[in-house]
Amino acid sequence: MLVDVLQDRAALYVSGAMAAPERDDFELILEFHGGLRALVAELQNATTAWTIAELPPALAAPTGLMSRILGTLDTQPAPPPPEAVAVTDPAGLIEWVNPAFSAMCGYTLGELRGRKPGALLQGPATDPAAVSRIRQSVRERRACRETLINYHKDGSAYQVAIQITPVLDDDQGPLWFVARERILAESA
Repeated sequence: MLVDVLQDRAALYVSGAMAAPERDDFELILEFHGGLRALVAELQNATTAWTIAELPPALAAPTGLMSRILGTLDTQPAPPPPEAVAVTDPAGLIEWVNPAFSAMCGYTLGELRGRKPGALLQGPATDPAAVSRIRQSVRERRACRETLINYHKDGSAYQVAIQITPVLDDDQGPLWFVARERILAESA
């Protein structure tokens, strides 16, 4: 059973009432949370059925509506490459990473799940002050951005820009922390 806050956010997402930054965070949660994804699909199907039922017959005709939708999709620009994303539980243990994250660091989800990211990815050249600022932000449940030296599974270093966003419930308790990462430079 989904907690009420997730059900409410699913309704906001489907209705289009969610602000763009919240929508981005919600879409990341949808990637790894199957139950929430199923609820959103049900709400989208119900909304689509209701919308089509309310259209005048000439607009609701499948060929006209379908051709307009396909025409709109054909004119959309190609999406940017996926960001590397990791999602942790409130204790900071990895629950999910996307394929771009695995490609970036060399670790699979199976190797990362249930572990703290810093334990695997940080090393001798990682700035302890930046790590301390990240920890403080997570404790305070606020977003942060930092640049770190992390290490691939093979031991080689890379510089990464990290943006961490807390996903909070209605009482401001953490549900997850979402880290978006982008490689700035590979070390020699």
